[in-house]
Amino acid sequence: MSVLGRVIGSGMARRRVQTLVIGLATLLAVTASVLGGALLVSSEAPFEKAFERQHGAQLTAQFDASRATAAQLAASARASGVTAAAGPFPTATVTPGFGGHGGAPLSVAGRATSGGEIDKVTVLRGRWVEKPGEIVVSADTGPEVRLGRQLEFPDPPGSPALTVVGVARSVSRTADGWVLPSQIAKLTPSGRVGGYQMLYRFIHAHTSAQLARDRAALTASLPAKSLTGAQSWLGVKKIATRDTALFVPFLVAFGVLGLVMSVLIVGNVVAGAVATGTRRIGVLKAVGCTPGQVVRACAGQALIPAAVGAALGTVAGHLLAVPVLSDTADAYGTAGLGIEAWVDAAVIGGVLAMAAGTACASAWRAGRLRTVDALAVGRTPVAGRGRAATRLPMEGQ
Repeated sequence: MSVLGRVIGSGMARRRVQTLVIGLATLLAVTASVLGGALLVSSEAPFEKAFERQHGAQLTAQFDASRATAAQLAASARASGVTAAAGPFPTATVTPGFGGHGGAPLSVAGRATSGGEIDKVTVLRGRWVEKPGEIVVSADTGPEVRLGRQLEFPDPPGSPALTVVGVARSVSRTADGWVLPSQIAKLTPSGRVGGYQMLYRFIHAHTSAQLARDRAALTASLPAKSLTGAQSWLGVKKIATRDTALFVPFLVAFGVLGLVMSVLIVGNVVAGAVATGTRRIGVLKAVGCTPGQVVRACAGQALIPAAVGAALGTVAGHLLAVPVLSDTADAYGTAGLGIEAWVDAAVIGGVLAMAAGTACASAWRAGRLRTVDALAVGRTPVAGRGRAATRLPMEGQ
């Protein structure tokens, strides 16, 4: 081990309390900073990020099955301006019953899987439908029911009942619930599929005018009057932005406050720890250490416990972020929020840089003191000590 390493090791061994305090302060600071950074990142354009992550549908179109066949709708994916399409998914509008009372009508779509090229539905709880008689409800627009509960539908023939096996979220809000495609016909009074749903993405769909042109080109490629309704992603974005406008300022303020307090705590703790070791700095100078060596020794004594605290704080931050980001996702109406890798890197690098910088600055100031002055720090006589000795000559007289 080098001389500098022995100096750092002996300093940490002699000053265990200060070493422990630096490690704990860094742990808490990194934990708070990871949470604060995650909230700041998740609060910046949450809908747009979730929309791109789930490859949301820019236009959700509903069609009359009696006017357009599934083959014709599938061919609409080649219409002018369309870059991607998904469907057709059979649809039905049903009204569930709760204890003999009717609920709000639900728009149900038949999808075999939650994934796909467009509108990747995120399952929040439970699982996706695997067999007839099961349903996954939307976390945003579906009924608030627990997993395992049966939803009764008294209007279709046979009054079918579906078991809730999952709760999912579609950033495009394409349906209130999802079942297997083969289940849709059993939910209609006629026993036949009455409608289809198609999901589209276009080359240009950032404004209402562009979407209007895309919709017109799409309608022209299909049988007349087959389009019964359409939902634009801009309308969904407006609703989501309005619903989250109240939460964003508070979450951003909490994130900024966490970052600022972390910087102040780490800086003060490290500066105080170095300042209390001024006499030891004098000892190092007395045995021949240069100011530069003193600075490196103090920086090492601060960085080692700070690095350990930063590693533990990162783990703690990720564990605490799971429920926090889950609640944030519910508040924003999105899914899949997580901590970006660059947030961890920025927090760890920033906290360690703060610890090293503060330690170097404090050590440099102490290292510039004269050796005698540095050694005298902490050696101020205690009140009352030595008074008897000063009176001896006077009494001898």
